[in-house]
Amino acid sequence: MTTLQKSILGLAASLCFAGAHADTLYTSSSTGALQSPATVEATFIAGAGAGNVSFQLQGYNSLDGDNYYIDIFHLAVNGTELFSGTWNLGGGGADRVLLDLNGATVARVGQVVDINVSTSFLQGSNTVSFSYESPTFFEDTNRAGYQSLGDEGWGLNAATVTGNAVGAVPEPETYALMLAGLGALGFVARRRSAAR
Repeated sequence: MTTLQKSILGLAASLCFAGAHADTLYTSSSTGALQSPATVEATFIAGAGAGNVSFQLQGYNSLDGDNYYIDIFHLAVNGTELFSGTWNLGGGGADRVLLDLNGATVARVGQVVDINVSTSFLQGSNTVSFSYESPTFFEDTNRAGYQSLGDEGWGLNAATVTGNAVGAVPEPETYALMLAGLGALGFVARRRSAAR
């Protein structure tokens, strides 16, 4: 296959999948301060396919990163953990991403962390879980554990889940782009058979 044919094939593939838009499947308002351990779950209906979970973690008082008082955040989709980390949200310690299966974006400013995680959803009911824990033993060392809501807490300032809504009808430009992509694939296939 020539470089030109590879380029056309890449363009065709992009055109086939361009134009799709994401529907908002779930949004939340602020939870306020929560003690650790605690879990906030969101259940929603989605169409099968790619999705995204974006949220803002809020630390209250002295929520810790990686130090003797480590506090660890976890994100799971349909029971599978996709992301976890620990951040200095007022209590000191190092910021660390502990698990990142899908290349999340993370930005911390003061006692707030903005996180955006790509994922995929099942057709029908899906559940996203946001949780914190404060272990007494982690990475072969003793840790302090939870210190009370008066000393530290966590919360979600906002969470938004996007993906394909069940029964969503693609917009007209999506069909046009898919047809253009399929036409380009046909052109490449015809050129390959003529070259033989």
